[in-house]
Amino acid sequence: MLTNEDIQKLSAVLATKEDLKDFYNKIEMDEKFTSLQTSVDNLATIFKKYYEEQQVFINKVKHIEDWIKKASTKLGVDYNP
Repeated sequence: MLTNEDIQKLSAVLATKEDLKDFYNKIEMDEKFTSLQTSVDNLATIFKKYYEEQQVFINKVKHIEDWIKKASTKLGVDYNP
């Protein structure tokens, strides 16, 4: 038969309902943070790719504008950007 002392020892070792709730909330918060971190990483990747594409586009426009300036000079046409 269990004595009061045995029951107190067991209750000290076993998790209470509040302990389980705290544990569940901690796991849930970790999952939410991981999900948020993944979303931020994905967004950063998208911004980086967009920035790189913009740099390529700017270089293309500069190249085309240089060509237009050279062509306008040879053709005798005024080019005022």
